[in-house]
Amino acid sequence: MTVNLLTVLNHQLFNVGFFFFTRQMIKTFHWDNPEYVPLIRAIYLVTQVCIIGIGYWLIAVVRKKNDHTVLRYVEASNSGWDGTGGEDQLVNTTNLDYDVAEIKKNIKQAFTGIAIVAFLHLQFHYVQPIIVQSVLGFKTFLLTKEARIHVWGEKTVGDLRRPFRIESPLGIFPEKRQPKVDQGSIKRAEKALKGK
Repeated sequence: MTVNLLTVLNHQLFNVGFFFFTRQMIKTFHWDNPEYVPLIRAIYLVTQVCIIGIGYWLIAVVRKKNDHTVLRYVEASNSGWDGTGGEDQLVNTTNLDYDVAEIKKNIKQAFTGIAIVAFLHLQFHYVQPIIVQSVLGFKTFLLTKEARIHVWGEKTVGDLRRPFRIESPLGIFPEKRQPKVDQGSIKRAEKALKGK
């Protein structure tokens, strides 16, 4: 039985174990000492710049492959606060454009993460999130579906098949909100477009 390193690193237990390991390391070596805080901040900022740089490098890799394979799917409409939603939308794109858009979403999430960690650190003087995100940020970005396809060379089957399934942190996401690639859904969306 061979163990796939990407599977191990992507497993939720790895994240939990890494969190507790980091917590013990902080307690053991007293990283929350004010003398170390400027160094930890500098390391955090450098790692975040590197992570965002890797994102733009990944966009360049995707563009170099120039995969213009047509990708058609139906995207579920966004529900309003009252539970009502609009019509599903037919999306006509290419693998190139889809992958670039997904990588840009990941970069935007990285900026959001930086803002949250900065708030926690500056407002409450927490050091642990800075240390954890300095390492987990690389892991998270390099294990995205786009990186697994374009960097690690995995085949676009199963969970790497475009359009990607939407995943929530708790694993709870309604099936009806997932992108649909079946011909029936695409034909219904086309008819709805023609009816407008």
